[in-house]
Amino acid sequence: MPQTFFMAFLNSKYTKASLKLALPVMLTQVGQVSVNLFDNIIVGKLLGAQALASVSLGNAVFFSIFVFALGFSFAIPPLVSEAHSQQKHSVINSVFRHGFVINLGIGLILMILLLSALPLLYHMDQPKEIIPDTIGFLGIMTLSILPFMVFQTLREVSEGLSFTIGVTKATIFANVINVVLNYVFIKGLFGFPEMGVEGSALASLIARIFMMVFLYYVLLKEPKTRRYIKDFSLKITEFSKSMFRKMLKLGFPTALQMFFEITAFAAAAFICGLVSSKDIASHQIALSMASFTFNLCIGFSVASTVMIGRRLGEQKYTELKEVGINNMKIVFIFMAFCGMVFILGRNILPTFFTQAEDVAVIELASQLMIIAALFQLSDGVQVAALGALRGIQDVKIPSIITFIAYWLITIPLGYVLCVPLKMGAFGMWIALGLGLTISAVLLVVRFLKLSQRKIDAFAKNTLQNS
Repeated sequence: MPQTFFMAFLNSKYTKASLKLALPVMLTQVGQVSVNLFDNIIVGKLLGAQALASVSLGNAVFFSIFVFALGFSFAIPPLVSEAHSQQKHSVINSVFRHGFVINLGIGLILMILLLSALPLLYHMDQPKEIIPDTIGFLGIMTLSILPFMVFQTLREVSEGLSFTIGVTKATIFANVINVVLNYVFIKGLFGFPEMGVEGSALASLIARIFMMVFLYYVLLKEPKTRRYIKDFSLKITEFSKSMFRKMLKLGFPTALQMFFEITAFAAAAFICGLVSSKDIASHQIALSMASFTFNLCIGFSVASTVMIGRRLGEQKYTELKEVGINNMKIVFIFMAFCGMVFILGRNILPTFFTQAEDVAVIELASQLMIIAALFQLSDGVQVAALGALRGIQDVKIPSIITFIAYWLITIPLGYVLCVPLKMGAFGMWIALGLGLTISAVLLVVRFLKLSQRKIDAFAKNTLQNS
């Protein structure tokens, strides 16, 4: 019966193609998000709730900045995928070259800005006891931006070419290194001094450097990607203003969209910090779980971008729409399952993130898990819709949609519920769930309208030319 339902609900052809692309990316995302997930678990278990609150605040600041740089890299896959469908190898080389310079340049600027702004944390009304550890953690984490941006450039080119397994291998190995070094540096094993939360940041930095180097050698050996690695050049004569303009036109709105979403969660952490360190620690636990499932859905977002980008290049607009809808359905089913896990495990899952004596933190986190479970569906659908829109190179309006959903609705409502109405982190998460739902609905409507418009325009042109 369930099998019959899924066969009727999903297109088997598109589902198989999507899973082939998505599963390696999902494994990659598991590896990447696990770096932060294990950081939180290890820090919480070894150092307690206060240290976890420090890491939570540090990650909120770091990813608010870092994700903006990351967003520019998302201009690469749709351009590579479209060029790949048309066998335009020189275009792929150009996208790779320009993407590398843009990503590294943006990463460097943001790294300098973040390091310069660290002292401002003392003036943001956060719990004073966590600020020194937060600054120490951030000072080291910020250095990981550059190696990660190089890795991200290689990753996006590789995924645009539908080669995803190499990224998965690099991420898994890096994650193992991160977990081991977390214990070594935090506890001061094998002659290393006890570094506390700074040790966790150092482990992440080393893991990301390894990830970058490992992926480079994997892509150098893979036939699909070898030619582009070998042809890579930074000669000034090979750069063009038009390509920079094209990539920034795609990358900047995507960066803004990701920035709006991530900073909304960062702002949520700051608002929870206005209440207590208990609320911010509980927020981080629930966010760690929700981020884990969200990052798994990025696999289907990437699959949507690549599959739709390919059909855009081939002018198969009806298939383009069908692929987008099918991938949203897959994500809906997947996140429904994840939501059930959240609800059933709400009393157990938070205990992995902190010490047994932090009873108040565990109790509040278990309540937040119920809300997180409810908006899993919206969260999954909206990330799949964003990937689909990116595939047809529509990025400006989605960034406006996320801004409205998160910053005009979620954050003001969250603040009112959290602080004046004294609902704490629970109120903040109600607002986050509402923002995700609004974003999902608007993005799906946007994709359906644009894809149908392309179908109608193509049919009209075909009729006129016949």
